[in-house]
Amino acid sequence: MTTQILNIVFSIILLPVNFCCAFWLFREAMNLTGMTFKEFLTFTSDVNLEGASPQRRMRKRQRFLVAFFREKSSDPKKSIRLLWIFGICTLPGAAAMPLAVYSALNPENLKYAFIGNLLLVLINIIIVISGKIYRKKHPLDEAMAEKLEAKHSKEKEEGKKNRRKNIIVYSFVGAFFFGILLFFMLLIAGVDFTHIGTHGLSGKPTYSNSISREDVNAVLKEKGYETAEIPVTYWDIDENKLMYVCAGVKGDSKFEYYEYNNGETIDLVYNQISYNISPDMEPTERKKHETELSNDNKMFTIAVDGVYYLVLYQGNMLIYAYSPESLDEINDILIKLGYLNSQ
Repeated sequence: MTTQILNIVFSIILLPVNFCCAFWLFREAMNLTGMTFKEFLTFTSDVNLEGASPQRRMRKRQRFLVAFFREKSSDPKKSIRLLWIFGICTLPGAAAMPLAVYSALNPENLKYAFIGNLLLVLINIIIVISGKIYRKKHPLDEAMAEKLEAKHSKEKEEGKKNRRKNIIVYSFVGAFFFGILLFFMLLIAGVDFTHIGTHGLSGKPTYSNSISREDVNAVLKEKGYETAEIPVTYWDIDENKLMYVCAGVKGDSKFEYYEYNNGETIDLVYNQISYNISPDMEPTERKKHETELSNDNKMFTIAVDGVYYLVLYQGNMLIYAYSPESLDEINDILIKLGYLNSQ
């Protein structure tokens, strides 16, 4: 789950990043008018777009910009061309949103979303570098550059009074919209916000006795695990009392389910597996890695050589799982199965 959320956040952040990277194109178009962006905003504040549909507002805004540059720019064709290229260069930002949705809907294929995000980062870097090259090859004439520099200096001086206030306001607005986008993406991802604290397992976990091998197999498939003919690791421990097993593999992660015919056996199996994971650990140290579950059942978690392990028994069922990244996804599976729930 952590990797999935990071991919979603990565995609959402690329939206404003792309706009910032491409904005030099609009600024270059503006420079040819001799106006600063602040002056442009003041000039366009009187444009009436109320009452129109989103499509009509977009077309009206486009017509206004074309008319504006034709009237104000010293080189209208060049300004309009820069405006057109600016529109194209903001497409990677728009593409970041489908990638966020893809990450939310396809947790088993996050590598493709990550690759897509990296490609968007590369495109943004190219856009920024292109801006530096463009400015070197197409400098403003000295008179226009001096005029704009004087205006920018004046606006900067006037804006010092409200600078801190503006930073706070813009940061708040940015954080608000980022939070809204992230919230909806997590809803698409199916995050249960009532269990946000269960990765740290706030409160004492409870469990369900009604979990079957078929339930485990279904959830593992849903999470992108391969379950066909996957053997379990510890089938030989008290094999004569072992009734059902189920296992799934995804990359270097594995999740195994064991069901025995009595609860006495389960405690012995739990202790044997925990010992096999960390044979050199002292009993007092091992206790520190255990979580007490209801009905005197237990969960053992530990990281050994960069691999995270979990052993859990409840009733006559035992779970053994490991992952090289974290236990987040394994905890998600346990929560979905009903093994772990915050009270």
